[in-house]
Amino acid sequence: MIRTARKVHRIVSYLVFAQVSLWIAGGLTFAVLPFESIVKGGAVAAPPARPAFPPRWTEVVPEHEAALGTLHGIAAHDSSQGLLLELQGEAGTRWVRMDDGSRAMRPDGQQIGEYAKTLYLGEGAYLGARHLAHSEYRFLGLVDELYGRTDVWQAAFDDFIGTRLYFDGDTGRFLTVRNDFWVFYDAMWRLHIMDYRGGEDFNNRLLLVFALLAAVFAISGMILTFTALRRAWVAVARAG
Repeated sequence: MIRTARKVHRIVSYLVFAQVSLWIAGGLTFAVLPFESIVKGGAVAAPPARPAFPPRWTEVVPEHEAALGTLHGIAAHDSSQGLLLELQGEAGTRWVRMDDGSRAMRPDGQQIGEYAKTLYLGEGAYLGARHLAHSEYRFLGLVDELYGRTDVWQAAFDDFIGTRLYFDGDTGRFLTVRNDFWVFYDAMWRLHIMDYRGGEDFNNRLLLVFALLAAVFAISGMILTFTALRRAWVAVARAG
């Protein structure tokens, strides 16, 4: 039994050591990196505030009610095309420009770039905008910056954190800000909770398996400790 406990303890210790090291690295990351200013990009980007409801909205909406049917909701959004109204009706959703009442058009790279510059607070040079039809994975394929969202515009800036602003491909609305520190933080979070896909499941199977391995490590360690203490006690008794 002692030989088996020693062998199991040694093998399991490698796995436990690897994950505990990741936990320590993750804890240091969470403690050291400023979350709001650096990770979330608050120091270099200012998301647009929710605009006040335009006073002329009653002049714009009737033109589109016939196509949408009964309206269930109306909201105002800032975008690369200016102020937009989001009209939600029985027949779906329609985006309308407030300046002329026309339907919103898909933005181009130049519009996205000009809008991104108004939201950027840093000192980095503007690198350009590009349309992304598919998700991009970073940091060993662990992190998807947009959680699977597609059809977006990315506006990049050359600063020390690698700021990237994302915009909706249909309307040019601001979606979120990402940077290299955010990617690293998110990767460490996934490694920390051992959920390498969604990054939200604290009770995934891998974590449960590791919990069982940790229990085996502890039990085998207790067996080895008990036998070592017993041998020491016998040695002391014989010497006395």
